[in-house]
Amino acid sequence: MIGAFLVNYAKSLFTAEFPEYWLFVLGSMFVVVTVWFPDGITGLLRQRFPALVGSGSR
Repeated sequence: MIGAFLVNYAKSLFTAEFPEYWLFVLGSMFVVVTVWFPDGITGLLRQRFPALVGSGSR
């Protein structure tokens, strides 16, 4: 959900300011998230702040 909110915010920002570059920004965001955050934003938060997010195991 966090990623969806960030993508929607970025879309609103970039389509208003730089509409011709929005698809390049979206593609770049996809590559960055796939390479650097394979577990997503929650996985990053879980790694940095385990007490705050929880371990994820049930």
